[in-house]
Amino acid sequence: MIRQIFLMVLLLAAIGTAYGVRTLSDHTTSDDTGQTMTDAARANLQLLHMEPRKTMAGEFLSSHFAQSENDWKSANEHLGQLLVFDPDNEELLKRSMILATGYGDLALAAQRAQQLVDRDPENALALMIVAVNAMTKDDMDTAVRDLKAMPIGDITDYIQPLLLHWAEAGQGTLNMDKFDATSIHAFHAALMALMLGDKEKARAAIDVILNAPSINPFEAERAADLLALSGDYEKAMDIYKQTALQNGQMDSVSKKIAALTKGPDALLKLLKPLKIENAAQGAALAMYDMADLLYRENSATSARLFAQLALALNPDLSDVHFMLANAAAHDGRYDEAIAHLEQIPPDHEQYVETQRAAADLMARAGRTDDAMKLLNRLFTENNDIESLIRIGDLYRSDEKYGDALTYYNRAADAIGPDIPEKYWHLLYARGMAYEREGAWDKAERDLKAALVYRPDHPFLLNYLGYGWADQGMHLEESLDLIKRAVALQPQDGYIADSLGWVYYMMGRYEEALPPLENAVELLPYDATLNDHLGDAYWQVGRRLEARFQWERARNFAENDEDRARIEEKLRTGLQPDVKQAKN
Repeated sequence: MIRQIFLMVLLLAAIGTAYGVRTLSDHTTSDDTGQTMTDAARANLQLLHMEPRKTMAGEFLSSHFAQSENDWKSANEHLGQLLVFDPDNEELLKRSMILATGYGDLALAAQRAQQLVDRDPENALALMIVAVNAMTKDDMDTAVRDLKAMPIGDITDYIQPLLLHWAEAGQGTLNMDKFDATSIHAFHAALMALMLGDKEKARAAIDVILNAPSINPFEAERAADLLALSGDYEKAMDIYKQTALQNGQMDSVSKKIAALTKGPDALLKLLKPLKIENAAQGAALAMYDMADLLYRENSATSARLFAQLALALNPDLSDVHFMLANAAAHDGRYDEAIAHLEQIPPDHEQYVETQRAAADLMARAGRTDDAMKLLNRLFTENNDIESLIRIGDLYRSDEKYGDALTYYNRAADAIGPDIPEKYWHLLYARGMAYEREGAWDKAERDLKAALVYRPDHPFLLNYLGYGWADQGMHLEESLDLIKRAVALQPQDGYIADSLGWVYYMMGRYEEALPPLENAVELLPYDATLNDHLGDAYWQVGRRLEARFQWERARNFAENDEDRARIEEKLRTGLQPDVKQAKN
């Protein structure tokens, strides 16, 4: 249908005819283009707060392009223009409903869904969206009616019964006989019973999970969570410990064991998302379970729809914000990802890590000042030393090494006289900044200290080894470090160059050529690597090839100083007893 619409748009546009003008009723008005709109079309305009555009083919193509760029909101705005002139087109309505759901506009999605239900009373997705909208307004009667009207099949086999049970629980009804004997249904049945204050039914549902023929670690953990919520902390602790013993130290289970050791209140804080107070919150969990399942199966678009419906039901569901933030960041939609991370409350156990992630995304989006403000606030309010280190990293990536050292040293002062293994990366980062500032003694001290903690880190091995080689010092030790780095990262052009360069500095020019040539093959447009290869060619008498590499290095050089140094070699070659001017 969409393809047919598009072809018709192009055809009618070619002969100057306005697309979508149907046989009109008596209730018509005209817009400023002289085109005639029905009352439904006018309502669409008011809903979108937009003016109609003249080129309908352009709107269709713009919508398609915006959606391909994951900008669903803009895609729907363009699609809305098509619906102005064809308000009864079911294909366009369905697409608009899905787009609106995907960017979180439940009001628009529900309106489109109701229009579809009016035309097709068995449209499962539309009925589900209308029902979810009713649940957000605590209208459980409408939700139950629409959920019962949903045809069973495909995805509705899983989600429809859970939503229906939650809507009925919102009416005060919980019939355990209606639940499937599956772990997920038993889990939600227990939550409903706890919401309604019926611990006997809750325990019966928990037993369904525990007595299943086979139970995986996730299900066992959830059963223990439910036991804790029902007040049976001793049994919950037994299951947590048994799960950890049989499946290794699962991070989430370990945290719960540690929390319960401190007391029930500490554990209940971790279980806050499961403390359901109303049916909408419970339905949100069901929607999140569906979204999580789809996301793990790489169905990101479908997962996005269910995740947004979960947020409509419970805007405070942090796991949904994490999921949507990850998906948005993966697609390069950094501002959208940041907006989700900003919804994580300060009392959340991962709040500080989440805000650091938001700062990282701000930096990727070019909002470096915002990132630094956020990281400074995290240090001030939470004494988060890692935030100081990351500010230093931001300055270092911007080649402001003096400013980077200021923050690295502030972090070191906050840690104390001995930097522990936890902060080995501070030693590595500060060592690099010292080296770029010309303070090699301090750089060497930090890099060697970092190497104690990470003796097999290829880039750390390379940085220290190349630093020694470039100064013509500790060459045998440098060669050993860089050989280890090459073994760990054989396809890294910079490490290959380092190996060739240490051979070069040792005067072993023939041995230097293979790794230097390999480095240029891996990174053909790097000025330093071409420069090094040119020097090696010169030393073995291959002067024409040397000049060719130097010319490449000059062309790729990023500053006038390097270009001038390389042009001098092009004029005079390498002088006797001079290996190479500093890079």
